Amino acid sequence: MDYTSIFQYMADRHIEGHDIIMARNFKFPLPIFIKDRVSLVPSEEKFCNILAEFRATLELAGAVSVEVKQVDAQHQKGEGVSISIVKRFFNPQGVNVCTTHVTYFGKVIANKPTFHMVECTEFTSMNMEEPVMDCQNA
Repeated sequence: MDYTSIFQYMADRHIEGHDIIMARNFKFPLPIFIKDRVSLVPSEEKFCNILAEFRATLELAGAVSVEVKQVDAQHQKGEGVSISIVKRFFNPQGVNVCTTHVTYFGKVIANKPTFHMVECTEFTSMNMEEPVMDCQNA
């Protein structure tokens, strides 16, 4: 199944600043892996703070839009699924300023996702450093 439209919708809401809409698709506490580091996000509120900080970083890099592409989806035991996507963020001139490769782990029932873990395996940018997730101070 292609989940691109679900993730495009979530990414668009994030860019627009509607983090709560995106956060409602996650179960907390939420472990987030970024390469060899892991952070445990304890609540929806903390997750929204992290999303806001990441959006501010994207804005400083000039990002105004995002394009999402699904690269893989694996069905797990029961209703479980892991979905890998690539997000490409663009400036007003259409130049890619940041790319992330993220895998989401959870369930999708009747096109409604609920994710319990996230893994970011790639983060490339022309204008910004890799994000650091400080869940204690978010």
